[in-house]
Amino acid sequence: MKTFSQIKWKLLVTYLAVAAVCLGVVIAVTRELTINAYSRHVANMAAGGMGTMMSGAMAADLDQGFRDILNTSLVWGGLSGVAVAVVLSLLISKRITNPIHEMAAVTGRIAEGDYSRRVNSGSHDEIGSLAHSLNMMAENLQESQKLRRELMANIAHELRTPLTSISGYMEGLIDGVVPATEETYELVHKEAGRLSRLVNDLQRLSRAESGKEKLDIINLQAAAVLERLSRRLEPQFREKGVELSVDVEPGAPPVLADEDKLDQVLTNLIDNALRYTDAGGRVTVEVRGQDDKVAVMVTDTGIGISAEDLPHIFERFYRADKSRSRERGGTGIGLTIAKRYVEALGGTISVSSKPGQGTSFSLLLPSSS
Repeated sequence: MKTFSQIKWKLLVTYLAVAAVCLGVVIAVTRELTINAYSRHVANMAAGGMGTMMSGAMAADLDQGFRDILNTSLVWGGLSGVAVAVVLSLLISKRITNPIHEMAAVTGRIAEGDYSRRVNSGSHDEIGSLAHSLNMMAENLQESQKLRRELMANIAHELRTPLTSISGYMEGLIDGVVPATEETYELVHKEAGRLSRLVNDLQRLSRAESGKEKLDIINLQAAAVLERLSRRLEPQFREKGVELSVDVEPGAPPVLADEDKLDQVLTNLIDNALRYTDAGGRVTVEVRGQDDKVAVMVTDTGIGISAEDLPHIFERFYRADKSRSRERGGTGIGLTIAKRYVEALGGTISVSSKPGQGTSFSLLLPSSS
């Protein structure tokens, strides 16, 4: 509080110093001009014939009286100006320092972990801009705190599910309630695999969001990348009875990207499309040149996403259909990782969908053309 009091008094002294200089200039100029004008006027009167009516003593007395009255008027006028300057300076200083006091109080509460406080400042000057920036910072911190709490709750929930299942199977095996068959061990292994995938995805997400992922940007032919992916994923599509179609535009320019990251993004999108497309459906991957970009579309004929869920599809652990998503084996952060990787590569990702008609993810990536 002492610092802000010093600022207030510094502002007051500054205002008074400026007022004093201006007042001194006004007094000096006014006095000089007025006295000179008066002297010329008296001289003109004497030259006009009135000098015989006015003795030298009378003229000197009038001149001295005029100077005294002028000096007295200037003194009282100056004192009045100083008084007004002091009052106005205090009011202006208070108007400037009050928002600073309020910002100091809000920042103190933010430092203590209370992100709900805001600064009330309706001005549009630099202080108003600072107050607006402080409010935005508080909102971002509040949102980050909320997301952090939700993330911790989601991680705890996702870890608890496979751990509870594994623990239940192990207790059943120990007590002899669950038979020690190959099927039982496969179920335990499946739950352990879910746990391992979740941990790996969390590690990738952490690296992607922190910007610590190392990128090896090279020219990549989209056709070659998709051909390799389709060969790898073809058995899964054939087993489920879903058709996989790849359509690369002839002459499509190479993509500037990290091969491993692009592979992970496309694998995630195609795997998601397969997961939510029933037997007899189709997943289509298209590649087109678009100005200085390369557009990649992954479209399926699956269950689709509702309009309410669509804006949240890239959020961590968000599932449009939570029961079916968990049954289909997703960790809930694959799309979040894909979005971070695409942005790190200098591209964008978007999604469009209609329930019951399918979903389409669109990537725009830099090209080397």
